[in-house]
Amino acid sequence: MTSSIEEYEDLCAEFQRQWISLLRDTLQKYKVPASSAKEICGEFSFDLSMLFDQGEIEYKGKSYRPVVAFTDDQDCEQVIIRTDGPDFHEYAFGTTAEAYEQT
Repeated sequence: MTSSIEEYEDLCAEFQRQWISLLRDTLQKYKVPASSAKEICGEFSFDLSMLFDQGEIEYKGKSYRPVVAFTDDQDCEQVIIRTDGPDFHEYAFGTTAEAYEQT
């Protein structure tokens, strides 16, 4: 299925919000002080974002680039994938700040 860039970017933004919220909640569960937790969450999210944006994985002599794809739970044969998606790293710290404003 061909999806619009806007749909893909919206899905990517929600994916990033959810991984940041999961990390925030895990850090809270383990009683990491809020000031440290926010910094850890932002740094990790930025690094993970860079892996998606510019990372390369070497495997059996070949280089691969990770991409984010989505399937619709109603129709698992439908896959939404693009290689011209957003730059996750540009939003990592802003999305982290939003997640910590919600708590």
